[in-house]
Amino acid sequence: MTAPFTSMQAPQISERFCSSNADITIVSSDGVYFKVYRKNLEVHSDIFSDADAATLPDDGALVPLSEPAAVLELLFQYMRRQLPPDLQDVDFATCAALAEAAEKYWVYSALSACREKMKCALSHIALGGRCGQTDFFHREAVKEHPLEILEYAVRHGHEDLAAEAARNSVGLDALAAMECLSPDTFKAWVSTLRVPFLRRDTRLTHRPVDRLP
Repeated sequence: MTAPFTSMQAPQISERFCSSNADITIVSSDGVYFKVYRKNLEVHSDIFSDADAATLPDDGALVPLSEPAAVLELLFQYMRRQLPPDLQDVDFATCAALAEAAEKYWVYSALSACREKMKCALSHIALGGRCGQTDFFHREAVKEHPLEILEYAVRHGHEDLAAEAARNSVGLDALAAMECLSPDTFKAWVSTLRVPFLRRDTRLTHRPVDRLP
């Protein structure tokens, strides 16, 4: 990808989101411009729908967001009339960041896709198979990242996904878990995994360990 623009460079504009009559220009954290339509943002995102004039300014104004271009390129495809993007070959870090962005802006179409793909990926570790051609994460990548999925699921209250991720984290090094998980989640993880497998009704939340089921 071309380096972010500086004062001596013309801004880099997304090739996919470059309409000349777009009424909002989003700027990614790495300096890429996305020319999008206010109506699309309002229809597909509760956050943008509820935003006031300070968040969505007049035509032509720039709106900086904290996500990099690789994430916004995917997110905005869930916010217009087209088939959803194919995530099969997208790396883990970008997929995880997309899931966080979908949660942040309440983009429901992307939220649903992210949750289901994570569940599918975790399930086929246990089953030893593939869930289809659009797996959210490649099987080997998920084997390496159940803790990251666990932290995401706990942070956003996806209890079933948290339980599945925790099951797939059995046997992992405690030091690695401590580095990856928030303190409350790590305490819950240590307490809950004293038994080999989680009960189906086990719930990991940000409650103190002594209040876990």
